[in-house]
Amino acid sequence: MNWNRFFISGFLVWLIQLTVADSLMIDTVRPDFIGILIMYWAVKYGRFLGTVSGMLFGLIIDFSGGALFFGLSPLTYSFTGYLSGNMRGLYSKINPFYFNLFWVAIFFLQFFIFCVINYQEILIIDLELFFGKWFGTSIYTISFMIILQFVYPLNRID
Repeated sequence: MNWNRFFISGFLVWLIQLTVADSLMIDTVRPDFIGILIMYWAVKYGRFLGTVSGMLFGLIIDFSGGALFFGLSPLTYSFTGYLSGNMRGLYSKINPFYFNLFWVAIFFLQFFIFCVINYQEILIIDLELFFGKWFGTSIYTISFMIILQFVYPLNRID
């Protein structure tokens, strides 16, 4: 493992998340580039690094003022890192459809946890609006992940 590669790519994605993601925001929905990076790292290096990097990135996001609820980002990113780490070496063992369905489901679960806590007042008042926020946030990040799949697919990570 080359630690410089981790720090440089992590720092660049963190800067992109803080600057570019706000300009790509639609209503209150913005893409989660850090979640995508954690998924790639976890698929390449396993559950432990995915969970630890998710926790560290979550703390960095919380301390940099990008979160409303302190601790929510480390929770969701650690969750994503752990579940994505289970995908390490899985592409050759299962059907590619299920492999892709698994990473899509991970993002849906991550954003469900995020939206339940972040939009809890909307959940109580308007269930349809809550599911719209959850689905919109999930689909927006998944669409960036699909675009990235054409450039650097998850199944080619060794």
